[in-house]
Amino acid sequence: PAPAAAPAQPAQPAPAAQPAPAAAPAQPAQPAPAAQPTPAAQPAPGRRVSEITRATEADYVQGTCATPYEAMLQLLYWVQPGTRVDETQAAACFDPTGAPDPSRLPDLARKLKLALDAKGLYIDVESIPKDPDYRDDSGIRRWRLPDDGRIEIVKKGDRWLFAPRTIRQIEEIYAEAVPPFLSALLARLPAWTRNSIGPIEAWQIVGLLLILSIGVILRKIVVHFIRTWVGRTLGRLHVPWIDKAFTRIDRPIGGLAMAGVFYVMFPWLQFSVRTSQAARIATQVLAVFSAVWLGYRLIDVLCDWLASKAAETDTKLDDQLVPMLRRVLKVFAVVVGGIFILQNLNVNVGSLLAGLGLGGLAFALAAQDSIANIFGSLVIFIDKPFQIGDWVVIGGVEGVVEEVGWRTTRVRTFYDSLVTVPNAQMTKASIDNYGRRRYRRYKTTIGLTYDTPPEKVQAFCEGVRAIIAGLPGMRKDYYLVEFRDFGDSALEIFLYCFMDVPDWSAELRTRTHLNLEIMRLAAELGVSFAFPTRTVHVETLAVHTERPSPRPLGRDELRRVIQQFGPGGAAARPHGLQISDGYDSGSHVAKGSDADGSAS
Repeated sequence: PAPAAAPAQPAQPAPAAQPAPAAAPAQPAQPAPAAQPTPAAQPAPGRRVSEITRATEADYVQGTCATPYEAMLQLLYWVQPGTRVDETQAAACFDPTGAPDPSRLPDLARKLKLALDAKGLYIDVESIPKDPDYRDDSGIRRWRLPDDGRIEIVKKGDRWLFAPRTIRQIEEIYAEAVPPFLSALLARLPAWTRNSIGPIEAWQIVGLLLILSIGVILRKIVVHFIRTWVGRTLGRLHVPWIDKAFTRIDRPIGGLAMAGVFYVMFPWLQFSVRTSQAARIATQVLAVFSAVWLGYRLIDVLCDWLASKAAETDTKLDDQLVPMLRRVLKVFAVVVGGIFILQNLNVNVGSLLAGLGLGGLAFALAAQDSIANIFGSLVIFIDKPFQIGDWVVIGGVEGVVEEVGWRTTRVRTFYDSLVTVPNAQMTKASIDNYGRRRYRRYKTTIGLTYDTPPEKVQAFCEGVRAIIAGLPGMRKDYYLVEFRDFGDSALEIFLYCFMDVPDWSAELRTRTHLNLEIMRLAAELGVSFAFPTRTVHVETLAVHTERPSPRPLGRDELRRVIQQFGPGGAAARPHGLQISDGYDSGSHVAKGSDADGSAS
């Protein structure tokens, strides 16, 4: 059977040769991809690079440099101190035109890898393009290291190589991480300092303790310098907020100085890339924390200065604005600092914010009333419809404004209760601010009896005008005292005037003086105030008793009485009769407030 099967196979190729002569050359062109490294080296679709086996990874580092991924992996794979070092292989993807002496390329490859490790620049090979025809955003066949744009890989022919200008800067990059004097110093250290203690060497432990000590000492020096020399020099200005400023910002600046020492000197220890990365992140977090702390303190300094300016203004609303501004700026500083810390921890802040945006939308819908209150507070501070201490009527709430916050405004009623009004209501409700009154109105009707002669009615009206003209605290340019109407039981004298006084207490005192003067005027003129009366008809009358009628006054005597109650007149008592030394309560009430709630 075996020999029979053999001739069966040669019979197959004969028909295969007949399809078309052009098909024969087309098939040999297909094996060209087989010239690539071992087919097993290509990761399966969806397979992560971290899952590639060690043998498969080795297939990418044979100097083919077909992609940016292979070029970078060639460097990282062949320079692994303590495990695998082949500097010649590491430089296989270096463009030889970048170095004056190509024989130095292996040493440059070693220095580049050590500089990346010392700076803690861990390269995620999974993020490096594996496309042989990769182009960056500008359309150039080039890939740059995100953490250091000086390191770039470009395509030259069919290979991806480290750019010539990158190779020319390797010495500079290495000197930033490991200064030349440090290399000379390490060469002179005793042999025992090279002994390994776990993953690090003895000299690295000593260097770590020394760097930590230098950072702490420098921080103390900076703090002492700011508190003594700078504080003493600027303290001569005798400005309170400047004196407080240096006691607040000294320690944050000291923290920044310490972080600067760690950032510069930690790479000198030449730890492994993971250790250096951890040290770099810790240093950046320390720097961001110190910067946020400094921002916190500078906000306090700024708000102290604003508070000193607000104290010089008449309005008290500015005094409420400064504390709220302080809180908002501090929250903003913390948020910005948190974003920087997350970025240093390699957290994708954009994706995080996008995720929070969905939750934030639901939160915003739930908190729309709070947002409306915040906008209402902005309207209050911009339009300033009232200030602290004003007597206001907001919707059905009447009282004195005590506090204006970001969410609510607190009003103390005349019953001494505290009402909290949402600021969103301020944008919709009408606000009646009695504290902004220029004058305080007094409107009343005085009734004289029907038996008052016309001459005395006219004299009474002119006498009241004279009282207003001479009474302190009364508005002199506008007032009305007129015989307005015949009432049911009185001749009605309409009194309409205004008082120019600062508060409700002064208003009541001025009103008292005015009323007393009117009573004395009536007594002097011999007129009587009417009160509601009703006429009753009865069949039997009581014995009639004659009442003394008021003495009639002539025109000259009426003029004399009016003048006596005018400004400087002998009968005028603008401050009332001095019966006693007075028993004023001495209490101070809010600007524009009326305890009984009466605005007239």
